[in-house]
Amino acid sequence: MQDAPAAVASRPGGGERCDLVGRHCGSGDTLIRDVRLREPRVDDVIAVPVTGAYCPSLANNHNGARRPPVVFCRDGEAREVVRRETYEDLLRRDVGVGAGVGVAVG
Repeated sequence: MQDAPAAVASRPGGGERCDLVGRHCGSGDTLIRDVRLREPRVDDVIAVPVTGAYCPSLANNHNGARRPPVVFCRDGEAREVVRRETYEDLLRRDVGVGAGVGVAVG
């Protein structure tokens, strides 16, 4: 996905040029090149109005990544409509793995 707007959710507005990359579908995916983000830091929430093929309906766990929450925003208010996936969610369907079997999750 290219040429889409994005912003640090708690600090909207322009700033330094950044590439939004990471473990999405593959380990080296680039979501947006040369987007301007204000003072980006580790653990920031990045607001992206569209994600192309990285939308919730196509989300998967083939690389062990947890799915992010879905948040609707309107008139300055944010409402979480799908919660962030947990590591426990990832292991829930596995047989013989998880709580009580000696696997630490967290």
